[in-house]
Amino acid sequence: MNDQSLDTLRRDFIAVADATYAFQRALKKRLREIDRKALNAQVLVKRHGKELAGYGVVAQAFREGAQAMQTAAEQVQKFINPLMLHFMETLRNAQQMDSLRNIHDAATADCPSLAERMRQHADMQERHAAVSRRASLALNSALDRFQSVIAEIDYVVVNGRIEAALKGAVSAPLAQVSLEMDRSITGVQELLRTYREQIERIIE
Repeated sequence: MNDQSLDTLRRDFIAVADATYAFQRALKKRLREIDRKALNAQVLVKRHGKELAGYGVVAQAFREGAQAMQTAAEQVQKFINPLMLHFMETLRNAQQMDSLRNIHDAATADCPSLAERMRQHADMQERHAAVSRRASLALNSALDRFQSVIAEIDYVVVNGRIEAALKGAVSAPLAQVSLEMDRSITGVQELLRTYREQIERIIE
């Protein structure tokens, strides 16, 4: 591995770490907002009683969807950690290989065991790279599941907006709640899409 490829690997690791930190922080904030808005919808339904009985189903679905998104986010986190760990191990082995290669180039026949050590580190580097690829696939699967949960709650949001439009005099607060949920879900969709694009550019 030459200096350029080692620098590229280091930059890739830092980019993955930065993207992951930003994603996790923003996602946590978004999920708190969604849960709060889902709770607001339920409170609104209770306040208006029978007048909003039909919307109660939507409000409950909002809350369940928010909880499902939280569970899906936890699964994503479960697969992010191994990816970061093995990416870091790959970088460490690449740096050790680079160091040994520099020694080897300056060494003579006085270091017969050096070639074997280099081979061992090369094997370790390949193993960690293979595990990183598997961890990346597992993360992609978790992100796919997260996307499907978002799609489900997005369907609920559309139904909520339709239901709110049919409620006549009390439609204004319902329409506002539904609009806020719509914006929140769209925000999570955009967050997830951006993170996937960042990771896919780095980990192929």
